[in-house]
Amino acid sequence: MLSVQDIHSYYGDSHVLHGVSLTVAKGELVAILGRNGMGKTTLIRALIGFTPPREGRVVFKDRDVTSLPPFRAVEMGMGLVPQGRRIFPSLSVLENLKVAGNAKARWNLDRVFSLFPRLAARKAHAGDNLSGGEQQMLAIGRALMTNPDLLLLDEPTEGLAPMVVREVAKTLEGLRREGLSILLVEQSVPFATRIADRVHVLSRGRIVHSCSAAELLANEEVKSRHLGLGS
Repeated sequence: MLSVQDIHSYYGDSHVLHGVSLTVAKGELVAILGRNGMGKTTLIRALIGFTPPREGRVVFKDRDVTSLPPFRAVEMGMGLVPQGRRIFPSLSVLENLKVAGNAKARWNLDRVFSLFPRLAARKAHAGDNLSGGEQQMLAIGRALMTNPDLLLLDEPTEGLAPMVVREVAKTLEGLRREGLSILLVEQSVPFATRIADRVHVLSRGRIVHSCSAAELLANEEVKSRHLGLGS
């Protein structure tokens, strides 16, 4: 589904990603873990086209998309749930979803409201009148309305209550079972390792460790050195 091949990304003269490579197979959930400032969001921006890599390649569904603008990447089947949700605060829930919708897509309003009944109950409410958890549901629902084959999520649990985090985890597990490919960027090790098939640890713009979720949980050295977690 996705092949990231030795990409290097910059902000101006600042070299942020140093040769990152990874893959996501169809129906697989892959997590990128790391502390703040290690390049996780830059990776998402590189994949969707906001900050295209200067070196290396991004291949999506067997097509080189390295230099495609973001709207083309979305048209091809990448869906983005950005950090901070970035919903339209003055638009209603219904309007936020409709602006991303495609009448012929397999994801429509009924299906999103079935996935998130709380959004259905608040469909006339403006985005800035929703709770943080409801805004995150709306951000995921909006991304699904673009009919993605690959869902990119940047810190989806940030600022959420534990109960809502569990609900987000359950949602992502269900989407994976339906065959959706997911690349998740996270700081929360418990959340990511609960749902991911594989994990990569990103530190200073490089992947420094790759393994299964279970192997990471058992590796105290990696967790301590790169994720700031003690034994």
